[in-house]
Amino acid sequence: MAIAIDPVCGMQVETEGAQLTFEYEGTTYYFCGKGCLLEFKDDPKRFLDPDHKPSM
Repeated sequence: MAIAIDPVCGMQVETEGAQLTFEYEGTTYYFCGKGCLLEFKDDPKRFLDPDHKPSM
């Protein structure tokens, strides 16, 4: 079982069978919920900034 970290909130997300994904600049990101996915789509650079602190 592969695990990814939701870039918005920092939660662990199982990648197998995940439906809440988004590809950005050649990388697939995984999300715990629709809210995190929508926030990321609005401003991916904000959440990929090394200084970003996940909300959880």
